[in-house]
Amino acid sequence: MSMDKYDLQSQLREMTILYIEEDSVKRLHYTNIIKKISPKIHVCLDFNEAMNQFAKISPDLIITDIGTEPSKELDLLTQLRKYDDDVFIIIISEYENARSFQKAIELEVSSYLIEPVNKEQFLQAFSKIVKKCCKEKDKKSIYLNDDLFYQANIKTLIHDGLKINLNKKEARLLEYFIKYKNILVTYTQIKKHIWPGLNVSSASLRTLVKNLRKKGMSDLIQNMSGSGYILSLS
Repeated sequence: MSMDKYDLQSQLREMTILYIEEDSVKRLHYTNIIKKISPKIHVCLDFNEAMNQFAKISPDLIITDIGTEPSKELDLLTQLRKYDDDVFIIIISEYENARSFQKAIELEVSSYLIEPVNKEQFLQAFSKIVKKCCKEKDKKSIYLNDDLFYQANIKTLIHDGLKINLNKKEARLLEYFIKYKNILVTYTQIKKHIWPGLNVSSASLRTLVKNLRKKGMSDLIQNMSGSGYILSLS
């Protein structure tokens, strides 16, 4: 798929990034570089903070320095990967460590960058992710009913020819419902999928579902009282 310069820049600016770095000097330096490419960056000082942020923002990309304890940090990345198979990962390291590199391959890391890393290297790594993402996402509309379609590649509902944009959590919830269409998904299953690792209230879940139902989904999403929800599709 071809992509012009404007489309690429636009998608880079929409990318949500979680950046993990303990070293204050590196953190400031690389944050300033990354912001020039993609401003939606959330910076964390350690993996405990990153776990909380990860659940809240559902990032498209994780960037982390594996530092002097690569095995420990790669194990923590493995934990984050368990919550989201689709999240992209870029590793920054001062060292070319064969064992770390092998683990990075197992984690399906997008890029393994050796320090120092400049803006052009970040841009190339980010561009590769955007292009891969565009190729992998389904470009076909998913039929929901005669008047409603979902376009997964742009996270948008088409209702009677009108586009209805979904936020990230709404799109994630709808795609989860579509995956298990006509099957009951419990409240607990949904919470774990949308807010991994967080103890989220039932009120937050109800609000999310309510907002999605308002966007043309009211007749399709059924609440099975005390159990969960079913997306009913013919």
